[in-house]
Formats: sequence, structure tokens, C-alpha cells
Amino acid sequence: MDVVLIGAGNVGTVLGRTFKQVGHAITAIWNRDSEKAKQLADELGTVAVEDLKELPQKADIFLLAVSDKSIQEVAHQLTITAGVLVHAAGAVSKEVLQGVSNDYGVIWPMKMIRSHMSSLGSSAIIIDANSASALQVIESLAESISRQVSRADDDKRLQMHLIAAITSNFTNHLYHLASDYAKEKEIDFSLFYPLIEGVIAQIKVQDPEKAQAGPAFRGDRVTIEKHRSLLADEPVLLKIYDEMTQSILHKFGHQ
Repeated sequence: MDVVLIGAGNVGTVLGRTFKQVGHAITAIWNRDSEKAKQLADELGTVAVEDLKELPQKADIFLLAVSDKSIQEVAHQLTITAGVLVHAAGAVSKEVLQGVSNDYGVIWPMKMIRSHMSSLGSSAIIIDANSASALQVIESLAESISRQVSRADDDKRLQMHLIAAITSNFTNHLYHLASDYAKEKEIDFSLFYPLIEGVIAQIKVQDPEKAQAGPAFRGDRVTIEKHRSLLADEPVLLKIYDEMTQSILHKFGHQ
């Protein structure tokens, strides 16, 4: 397929590389920072444009890979005479693209993406479209780079985005806080990698409820109080510890 790439940040860069690797043609790239667009264009063997009006008006896919708050603004500066316009956001309705192209939709890679990545790698991709013909094009593109392609409308995709935030962003924040505490206490945080990896391995083969462990799961209030005493000078971490502990105690009938 011919793909016009609008945005050369993390998502645009990695999807651009991935599309090229599987045989799609990136026909043009635009980015607010024109130097970034030129760098990516040189890498992908295509052209960079400084003005949105210079982009081709025909392509199989026009991919908007800009910030969520910029999607509608940038989209409505485009002139598309033929092709499917898509954005790559999980929490933005496809309807912000209405009126720009007859065919539009979403292709959302459910993955934390950073520009240093050589390709998308393993990732579920969530798609949606305003018409059957647009969905067919988007689905074909998604299936060329992922074995896990799922359809979800705006409401369902927003629910999925919430789950993604809880399971990825929130857990990483907990790792961050735990890592800071480990550094403060001169404990090697890498010792906990097998523990973290073990939990991930378990929830792939059984429900997370069955993988739960720890003092709150057991209703072990003696150990809980020992932990709390260690956090007397860590009010933020103590608050999170208490909230999580109460949630687990309640979930497993210890209240």
C-alpha cells in the first residue's frame, strides 16, 4: 500500500519503519518539526514536505500520528481526494476525522512505542472504520504487521485504553516508586526482575485473581503493619500501599 505519514514522532517513526519493512511504500512525510520529517524521510527513502498542502491528495492510507490533542486540527488541514484517513490514538473518537475524507478510521497499536525501536514487534492492533470498505483497507494494513488485530468501536476502544493505562502505565509507575525506594535503601532492584517476570508469566496462563499472593491476599495484618512502619517517612508510597492493601483485603474477603 501507499502510505502518507503525518507525524514523525515515536508512533509515526516506528510505524513508518515497520510498514516499509513489510513492503508498503511511504510516499511522503510531514511533521511540525521539518528537520525530524527530513531525517525520517531520508531513513525511509521518501520525501519530506514542510506544508501539509504539499502532501499527496491520493494514497491508500493517510496515517495521522500526531498528539491526541492535535489530531482534529491537523486532519482538517488536509486535502484528500482518494484514500483512507486514520489516526493512531486509543482514546480519540474516529469521528474527529469526519468531513476530511469519505473513508476514515483508527489503527491503534496497543504498545508503549519509542522512536529508538527498529520495528513495532509483537503488538495487538485495534482498528475501527466508518465504512466496510475503509475497514477492509485498515484491516489489511494492520494484519500485514500484526498477528493480533481486533475491531473495537469508539466506546469499546476507550475502555481498552483505560485497561491499558492501568495494566501498563500504573504498574510501571509502581516499579518506578519501588526502584526509587530500593536505591534509597541500597538494594539492587534487578533482584526483583524474576519476580516481576514470574507474575507476567502466570497471568498468561491463568486468571490474575488466581495469581495473587502476598500478605494482603493472606490477610496477614502483622506483616502489613511491619511494611507500614517502614513507610512512615514515605507518605506517597504509604498512601498507595494502604489503598492497594485495602483493595486486596476486600477482594479476598478479609474485611
